[in-house]
Amino acid sequence: MRALDPINVDSVEIAPISLRTNFAWTVAGNLVYGASQWAVLSLIAKLGDSEMLGQYALAVAVAGPVAMLSHLNLRAVLATDMARRQPFGDYLAVRLATTAAALLATAAIALVSGYPWLVSGAIVLAGVCLGLENVSDTYYGLMQRRERLEEVARAMIARGALSIAALGVALWLTRNLVWAIAALALARVAVLLIYERPRGSAGESLERTGLTAQLAIFRTALPLGVVLMLASLTLNVPRYAIEHFQGTRELGAFAAVASFLTAGAVVVGALGQSAMPRLARQFSERDLAGFRRLALKLIALSVALGAVGVLGAALVGRFVLSVAYRPEYGSYNGLFVAVMGAGVLRYAAIMLGFVLTSVRSFGPQVPLLAAATLASGLASWMLVPVIGLGGAAAAIVLAACVQIAGSGLILRRAMSQA
Repeated sequence: MRALDPINVDSVEIAPISLRTNFAWTVAGNLVYGASQWAVLSLIAKLGDSEMLGQYALAVAVAGPVAMLSHLNLRAVLATDMARRQPFGDYLAVRLATTAAALLATAAIALVSGYPWLVSGAIVLAGVCLGLENVSDTYYGLMQRRERLEEVARAMIARGALSIAALGVALWLTRNLVWAIAALALARVAVLLIYERPRGSAGESLERTGLTAQLAIFRTALPLGVVLMLASLTLNVPRYAIEHFQGTRELGAFAAVASFLTAGAVVVGALGQSAMPRLARQFSERDLAGFRRLALKLIALSVALGAVGVLGAALVGRFVLSVAYRPEYGSYNGLFVAVMGAGVLRYAAIMLGFVLTSVRSFGPQVPLLAAATLASGLASWMLVPVIGLGGAAAAIVLAACVQIAGSGLILRRAMSQA
């Protein structure tokens, strides 16, 4: 597939590369970064214990929905703003303001949660790490709009490698979760300042046109922020139920198994991110046949990836869990197969979310994700006390089914109105 014509960005010629090359780079970057996120869990399990792993999973589960609300999926709004309605400075101002608000909200939750100080500190620092990711993601939006996703991939590779090194050294020296997450945050600050900020903002206007324009961006992106928060809650509600009914150690075991589901979601996300500008362009140009072909191909690839995950879990799951974490985790192989089976539907739902975002169908996703979150919550609170961790896997399946059905209806309406 040939590259598109060069794009002029404030007198800087930046030639986008082909979708195939973008995808290759995006997969590479996301695979390395996804592996680094898995490596964080593995290091905590090996250098700490199941209790520490559960505490880390709880911290991320508490801080995650707040960070996702403040995220606003601003990268998608920026990357699909082909007309450049607002300068990058306005987008960055919105990102910094929402990130600051999210950090204050996360700190407040940690203070009133009643968790031990170690867990509360981990929650606050997890919020800092996620906030830094949000800022980095804004610069990725600029790179994505130029269709230069190799720059995003290099940033993610650097962030992943430095994060593993920083957390591993801190955990080895201190055996303390709070210090380990603090080191993780410092690593992300370093990559943001040294690479992401200068590369992302090259040739872009940092002008801020004022509060009115920034509020317009916020109102446009807010539905996507709510969608991301609900998507995060959909995945984290089962974890809340596990911690409540089964305890922190069982939450650590579930987080270890579910990390492979997350790794697959990273690849699906890479595929969706690399294709989203092309989908947005096809839809805006009313090339509905091309749009439909590409969307179906993306969904089919996502389902195929899920099927490979199920096969792998069934054949070598026990060995993988034992080596990746500790030998006792091999006993969770049945849960591993169930979670990866849920991934087949989960990955299709994720890809449909990218397709909806590419047509800028933001608002309708809010009630859809609310319904998926409700389904996940009801299933978790009903099934986890009865069948344990398998109930959490069933909750993921039910939520994905709701999301797939609703996404299909929303997309059908959007295409009929094109």
